[in-house]
Amino acid sequence: MSQILGRSLLSPCLISSLISETGVTKLNPTLIHINDVMSRIYSDEDAQLHRNSLSACSIDPVKNYSRFIRDAQRPVPYKIHRHSDLPICQRDQLSLNEHMPHDDYTVIMSEGDDKAPSAPAGYVFDYIGKVRAFFKEKLDIDQMFGCSADINAVIHYGTNYANAFWNSLAIFFGDGDGKVFGPFYNDIDIIAHELAHGFISSKANFRYAFQSGALNESVADVLGIMVKQFVQNETACESNWLIGENLFIDQINAPALRSMSAPGTAYALNNKNVDPQVGHMSQYRDLPMRIDNGGVHINSGIPNKAFHLLATSLGGYTWDVAGKIWIAAVSDPIVTSMADFKQFATATVSNAQKLFGEQIASQTQKSWEKVGLVFDKH
Repeated sequence: MSQILGRSLLSPCLISSLISETGVTKLNPTLIHINDVMSRIYSDEDAQLHRNSLSACSIDPVKNYSRFIRDAQRPVPYKIHRHSDLPICQRDQLSLNEHMPHDDYTVIMSEGDDKAPSAPAGYVFDYIGKVRAFFKEKLDIDQMFGCSADINAVIHYGTNYANAFWNSLAIFFGDGDGKVFGPFYNDIDIIAHELAHGFISSKANFRYAFQSGALNESVADVLGIMVKQFVQNETACESNWLIGENLFIDQINAPALRSMSAPGTAYALNNKNVDPQVGHMSQYRDLPMRIDNGGVHINSGIPNKAFHLLATSLGGYTWDVAGKIWIAAVSDPIVTSMADFKQFATATVSNAQKLFGEQIASQTQKSWEKVGLVFDKH
């Protein structure tokens, strides 16, 4: 069985339509890269090697689970192997010097540093610290990757690169194209979203296609919005439920990348490029693999909306009940890497019952039913 290791924040559909409708040709390299991230296939053995590399990596053998910020514009000069457009290696590429893909870039800030060398480095460093604190304090998760791996982030990736991604070992952020997108490291929910892919991979490891891929994106959004609410000290009913509020330069027509409360309403650029995300099974897009890997960024609005409905019906902080239910479902052994919405929804209901009792389980099921999911009758 083959696996896709890369996880892209943006859908290739969004970039493709922006290029065709606005003529922003600087986005062409980003489109090529996103398509590569989302389509490059690796063997199970390759995937296991990356998992093993992540769990074994530590620059400092004493300090594990530490933050390291790297600058993609400052390549390490002595590296024999050089990563090109897609920094995810196969086994034969890793075997010569056993390097980590992000090692090609110079460390500019690490755990214990008091002063940031630049504002972007400082933002990412501080935000990762807050994400790490959220996992520990609110979810009781000591290590988000399920191991003592260091947390590596690469900033200033590419040229005019308008995306953020997880490559199975580190998170990468572009500076945007300067016309449609600004930098991708200014939103803590995006940083949390990318790190969440590492957490998801250590648990359910949802296949990045069709409904399991949409669950992959949705759970990352759920963790992203909870971190944002944690930092802003917002309850479920106080939050605006927007992901990536600082991404688009035109924040009037495009206030955010995604809306979890109203999927499909986050942006409307030029009255043509309208958010295609759906929030109900009646709107479900049955897409082929060649379009957004079967709709992983489009159909993810459905489980996003289900989480929003549960969290707001419960009130209070999202992580106290709804978040714990979702995390328990992701970690539930019965949820497979090929899970569809129904399997995951059933796991949230059963875990709600175990953790909080019948009433919360009933509310959890109703949140899924409100987005059109039909449960088996017993």
